[in-house]
Amino acid sequence: MSLKKLLALLALPVAATFVVAGCASPAPTKTDDKKDTDSSESTTDDEAEVDEAPADGELAEPGTRVGIDTWLTYSFTTTDDEEALLSARLKSVEPVTKAQLEFLNTTFDEGQLKGYDVWMLLVEEKKVSGATVEFNADYSFFDIVDKDGNKVQEITVIGWDECKTPSFDDEYDTAGGTLTQCFLAASTPGGNAPAGVAYTGGYEEGNPYDSFDGKPLLFIKD
Repeated sequence: MSLKKLLALLALPVAATFVVAGCASPAPTKTDDKKDTDSSESTTDDEAEVDEAPADGELAEPGTRVGIDTWLTYSFTTTDDEEALLSARLKSVEPVTKAQLEFLNTTFDEGQLKGYDVWMLLVEEKKVSGATVEFNADYSFFDIVDKDGNKVQEITVIGWDECKTPSFDDEYDTAGGTLTQCFLAASTPGGNAPAGVAYTGGYEEGNPYDSFDGKPLLFIKD
């Protein structure tokens, strides 16, 4: 079984039990030198960054960068090695509410979020065409990034109704079907605050959006 298949299967809906994981240190996660270099190149090299979005339903070129509410389409490989076309757009990047922050600070009862600003990012996905994708998922292929495309500390909360990362269901698995993914991030005041997400496309060989060998799609709030 391929790594992507294994990850997709692990992403299937879990029981209603509340499970939490999150920040383990008071500083944004640093990637290795190679990944940092690739991330920088994906946003500073004029040839790598494409500012104009393709026509609706047309596959986005690697390195394409768009703002809020602009759809980009990419090819998704299912666990059965079949292809489907999906689209995504960044809907919002906002600080969590006071009530949400209080909940998270209570949940992370070891002080892991102390001193952080916490942000919520919403990404809408749409099924365009192609193979059945029900029970698959691609939320793990989105990295939270700052305005320069560099990764930001992510927070994972499993089972919180106010911020979900659902797998694809039967309602989504129709032409035009949509769902919303919610992501949480943390930044220190004055640090690299999240500005959007980078779609890295997963782990398939030859993936053009890979952070190492390709160029992610960037959805960045202006």
